[in-house]
Amino acid sequence: MWRDRVCSRPAAVAALGWVVAYLAVTLTGQGFDTGYLDYGWQIVPWSVLTDDPIGSVWYLHIQPPLWNLTLGSVAKLSPFGDALTLRGLQFVIGVLLVIVVARVVRALGASPLTTVLLTLVVTLNPEVLHNAFEPTYELAVALLLALTVRAAQRAVAGRRGIDYVWFSCAVTATVLTRSLYHPALVPVLLLGLGWVLRRTLTRRHVLIAAAVPTVLVGGWLLKNQVLYGDATTSSWVGMNLQRSTIPILDRDELERMHADGEISDIAMIGPFGNYGLYADSMPPCTPSHDHPSLTTEGHLDPQGVIIPNFNYECFLPVYEQAGRDFWAVARAHPDVWLEGRVFSLRMTFTTSSRPAGSDSPVMRGLDEVYHLVRLDARGGVSTMDWGTPLYGAFNLTVRFSLAVIALYTLVALYSALAIGRRVLRRRNTTTDPVHRATYVLVGFLGAFTVAVGAIGELGEQARFRAMTDPIVLAAGALLAARLLRRWLGRPDALPEEGS
Repeated sequence: MWRDRVCSRPAAVAALGWVVAYLAVTLTGQGFDTGYLDYGWQIVPWSVLTDDPIGSVWYLHIQPPLWNLTLGSVAKLSPFGDALTLRGLQFVIGVLLVIVVARVVRALGASPLTTVLLTLVVTLNPEVLHNAFEPTYELAVALLLALTVRAAQRAVAGRRGIDYVWFSCAVTATVLTRSLYHPALVPVLLLGLGWVLRRTLTRRHVLIAAAVPTVLVGGWLLKNQVLYGDATTSSWVGMNLQRSTIPILDRDELERMHADGEISDIAMIGPFGNYGLYADSMPPCTPSHDHPSLTTEGHLDPQGVIIPNFNYECFLPVYEQAGRDFWAVARAHPDVWLEGRVFSLRMTFTTSSRPAGSDSPVMRGLDEVYHLVRLDARGGVSTMDWGTPLYGAFNLTVRFSLAVIALYTLVALYSALAIGRRVLRRRNTTTDPVHRATYVLVGFLGAFTVAVGAIGELGEQARFRAMTDPIVLAAGALLAARLLRRWLGRPDALPEEGS
């Protein structure tokens, strides 16, 4: 009987398995960490956000709107405390992620049992699972990316215009949740899938699909242009770029460039500090709007530490100057920029140490098991030769996941091969359009996330990768199994026609 249930509803069975594991982790000591509400850079001060979610989001400029809007609205409307409310929110997102990933895997032709097992393997990965226990947006973005892939699968399989519209909605929601996904991603993906569906799409569906991001993303960019003079989803991109490169520059050269007027005091102070550190180096500033999300300079956390409000309006010229300093250094020292990108790319495939510090023995046990599953290998990273080390000077032993590196590389290469064959009008390695579209899209999303994360940040790349791990690792594992069976001369376990 259990086999019949697995065969008929693998997504539901996978979700049930994930819930059981979640409860086991929770009941053995894993609490829900609300500390992010005090220190989270990506949200306006929590008291301001929950008092006026709509107004706070209207005046938000450091991030796209959806995660701040979701957290603030849910917390304001809920009769329960923040911890219970947001735990429930993240739990629901986690369950939905499992269901959608299972449907993506099943559409790639996996058997019901394989679908259940593989879905659980990629969603119980502690690097993904621990995001269910804090109110950050990584789990939500992972769900949106999975929905994007699933909508594309349905659109290609059914040739229905409404699924193309849903695809547009999923991409739009992703861009409006995580600033790593630049608005330029929207037309690229819509044009790509639109080309695949060009013979079946109606003008009405194309217009609706185009209108969704035009109105929502375009409206957000226009709002920021009108309010702040910058049509962006993230105003602090200049300081992110400063942080990605300037800490590596030799200190003597940094001081020389400063003395010669090539860079400003902002470069010497460093990124993402309290506004007071920059105030004396900038012209006098008074916020031009009176909403607390823009006028609150910072707040004290429970330990009495000052937490900056990076949405404080007077930070805007600081971010702009930080961006100019970055470009000055990058142009003068491209080798320093490149060194930062190599460091960031290496950090992309390190594994998080946070699950190992969990109070739950189940979470710690999962972490130990996944060291083996991911083929984690010890290696070293160093900032000893940096001019102004961002995290302090250290030689640190970390774990690199060889399996993750291999699967990301495999999916990216297969995706590039499929695109190349299509461009050259050669026969593709699979005749199933659902498989082909899935691997092209998953490979593109994985490569985009890794590349943009490595280019625009320094040291937090593994956190970014957790958003794409569920879809990339699931697709990569199925692809590796298929290629292995073909190499061994066995019949393909995965049928050519997606379900």
